[in-house]
Amino acid sequence: MSEKKNAHTTTRNAKATATKAKETAEKAKDTANDAEAKAKTTAKATAASAAHTAQAAADKAQVAAEKAVATSRTVAAQAPKKAASAAGTVWMAVKGRKVLTAAAGAGAAAGATVVVLRQRAARRRRPLARLTGGRLGV
Repeated sequence: MSEKKNAHTTTRNAKATATKAKETAEKAKDTANDAEAKAKTTAKATAASAAHTAQAAADKAQVAAEKAVATSRTVAAQAPKKAASAAGTVWMAVKGRKVLTAAAGAGAAAGATVVVLRQRAARRRRPLARLTGGRLGV
């Protein structure tokens, strides 16, 4: 009888173990399904975040391109003005050099005239007058 009891107990224990195993398998399956759902949700969120980031980067690139175009237009508009200003400055320098050259020429001519006149005045005097500074022998 103890063998039957042991067999009956063993069968009952085996059924209980099988039931527990079945429950554990179902829990594992539910956990796997939950993990799969979470993975899908995370993947969707990541994809949405990546799309948002890409859109933001594209917007920033467009703004940068617009700024570059505006800057190039400004530079292109100012270039002729700067060139004209530089040309005007150069022309003023050339005119100034002409005036300086004319003034230097006039100064040199005046200096030469003074030298010539002094030499003429010195020639009119005789040697004794030149030596004494004009005090003797006019």
